[in-house]
Amino acid sequence: MFGYYDFFPEVIHGIARFSYKLSAKKVQQVILYALYGMNQRREDFKFIDDAARLDCEVILEFGVAESLTFNYLSKEVLDISQKELSSQTLSTLDFICIIRYYVIRGERRKPLKFDYYMLRFRFYEREGELLVFHERGTQRIPTESLILFLIKIINNELSRRKMGSLPIGYLRSL
Repeated sequence: MFGYYDFFPEVIHGIARFSYKLSAKKVQQVILYALYGMNQRREDFKFIDDAARLDCEVILEFGVAESLTFNYLSKEVLDISQKELSSQTLSTLDFICIIRYYVIRGERRKPLKFDYYMLRFRFYEREGELLVFHERGTQRIPTESLILFLIKIINNELSRRKMGSLPIGYLRSL
């Protein structure tokens, strides 16, 4: 089933609750565009976490769930996902987030251990929540920082489209 990962863990490492004024379908479409826009972007570590103590390059990769697997959020998958959303509104939208870290030394890039997160967006009447599970890795970015970063990039996309924002009403991480 598109957008739903059958084995999403019950143990959660972070949660954020947000509200929205748009339809859930519009919010879901914007989330897909925002995450697609971040795929393969190279960022300074401090772009994601202001308190970062590590000087490295970060590359994010997102995939959208489909039952037992995740599909890399390429342009083709984005188009297919948008078609799916045009015919239905989902109550749950799951993603995988892989954060790759590289230390730059001169012209060489040294890879560090990557982090793997599962993200679940749940949608209710004018409210939603983001659940985060850290699957594996060294967790160089605190869960709370990742949540705030994700909401920020979604809000940037909403703002770019002049569609408001997703204010966070509750945030907690382990």
